[in-house]
Amino acid sequence: FGYSDEAVQLLRRAPQLYPDDPEFRTTQVYVRNNIANIGNLTEGMPAPDCPLVPLESSNDNNDSSTLVSLRSLCKPGRPLVLLGGSYTCPLYRYISHVLNDIYMRYKTHVDFYMIQIREAHASDVWPIGNIVDVKEHRTLSDRLTAAHEMVKKTHLEIPVLADTMDNNFLKLYSPWPFRFFVVVDGILKLVGMPKEARYDTTDLVECLNNLLCSKKD
Repeated sequence: FGYSDEAVQLLRRAPQLYPDDPEFRTTQVYVRNNIANIGNLTEGMPAPDCPLVPLESSNDNNDSSTLVSLRSLCKPGRPLVLLGGSYTCPLYRYISHVLNDIYMRYKTHVDFYMIQIREAHASDVWPIGNIVDVKEHRTLSDRLTAAHEMVKKTHLEIPVLADTMDNNFLKLYSPWPFRFFVVVDGILKLVGMPKEARYDTTDLVECLNNLLCSKKD
């Protein structure tokens, strides 16, 4: 994902930082749209709060009455797993069945939420293989529809919320294209990092096992 090279990160983010600069309008699709970023979160930090959108909410971008705060998802002493991704992300599709298995194994003692974020490979922006036809989200309705499609096509059992159209979760957690986090009592216990261009769910399972074992001691 290029997380290790600061110069590459800056180059990739430049089209988002300077959207009106004509120099960036002709850059390659990969450079313009790859927004992978290691972010500023580290284990032991408080998990930032942000609003999230339930899938059954209205399509009104300005309707704040249905928003859910991330902090409200945290229950005392109970681990919370946050998964950020989208249906057009091949990484997510490849391990969606594994995520379901982990959810079924731990859901009695752990809360899970999948957060629908900006598409990794929207068909009208950066398609890969034309396997998934989901366009860039222009409205909240688009994002909620995409989330429902993700659940349907991957048979996802994990509860799903959507990022706002201000992309608050994306900005705070840098989950693009796919990433997972573990939070306990408002503190980050795991910030998922890619390994060899993929995510190893072994880190997630080990973290949950350690947390649950420590509660028994």
